[in-house]
Amino acid sequence: MTGAYLALLGRIVMLGYERIIVKKLGTGSSSESAAFLFFAIAAVFLFPFVFFVESPEDYGFVKVVLINSVIYSAAFILYVKSLSLGEASLVSPLYNFNVFFLLLLAAVFLGEAFTVLKAAGLILLVYGASYLNRQNNPLLSLRALFKDRACVFMMICSMLIAVGRTIDMTVLKNVHPVVYAFALNAGMGLVIFLYVLLAGRTKSILDLLKAKRNLAAASGLLNAFSYLCLLLALKKMPVSVAEPASMLGMVITVILAHFVFREAIRDRLVGVVVMIFGAWLLFL
Repeated sequence: MTGAYLALLGRIVMLGYERIIVKKLGTGSSSESAAFLFFAIAAVFLFPFVFFVESPEDYGFVKVVLINSVIYSAAFILYVKSLSLGEASLVSPLYNFNVFFLLLLAAVFLGEAFTVLKAAGLILLVYGASYLNRQNNPLLSLRALFKDRACVFMMICSMLIAVGRTIDMTVLKNVHPVVYAFALNAGMGLVIFLYVLLAGRTKSILDLLKAKRNLAAASGLLNAFSYLCLLLALKKMPVSVAEPASMLGMVITVILAHFVFREAIRDRLVGVVVMIFGAWLLFL
């Protein structure tokens, strides 16, 4: 289990930095081009490691990877767009809502009960979100979130991520995390590239790579290994521990947003802590 906890720690730290890098990469650029580089470069970083792990006995999982690639591609185009348009300390915590959607999927498809503790967790999750854009009262604060395009993009992203995570868990039973992480990142890169190609905007990818080469490489590196760390952790621990713990990366993101982008974070940091605690209750 020590390896799983170290992987989870790596996930938390890298995820905290990732959002800052992605915001820099996507600001003033095409969200689709930034998302393509985010995944394609991650696949390049992961590719050498594929040769050092066991190969799958059955390659039927590739069909599932293609389906999940479409889901994740849509999610992360919205993810990049949200971070590009909004303040990192405002939109990043809304990614936390994926735990609620995960539980909703479990209740609908797996028949899991929605307990009092889970209800309390949901209330705290929503209440914490009201601190992200403080108005005169919590209701007005939540309404302000739904009127903000960047916030709405991140909430839709979180819903799609929950669907993707549910699929991840089914595939990981039979495929090594390194192989799956490479296949999924390559699949997402392919899906987004085809979309950009059909839209006739492939030049935007080259322009972005030339303008922000170091940021593109950093985003791909963080994406590759933060996701791989999550998959390695999920091999040894339940998603009920790994997903809420991963949210601690939000604290790092919010603090970095203050120093890097000079964002006001006092209320938002309180909201993040409340949301993380609510997420833990959702999984009890």
